[in-house]
Amino acid sequence: MITGKWLQPRHASEEVFERDFPQGELTGLDVYCPGCKGYTKLSRKNPMGRIAGWCKKCSRGVCP
Repeated sequence: MITGKWLQPRHASEEVFERDFPQGELTGLDVYCPGCKGYTKLSRKNPMGRIAGWCKKCSRGVCP
């Protein structure tokens, strides 16, 4: 697995993140969170095709 990067700009909450990334991605990648080093599933996709995930421990968006 690769280490992900923080999603920029930072989303204030998971609800805002899910609004910006409305589509679910069933075949999402697993990456290591850059903060807590736990694994995060990139399970959301925005309309432009970019995938990302939400680290619940760090409360931040993570992208590949």
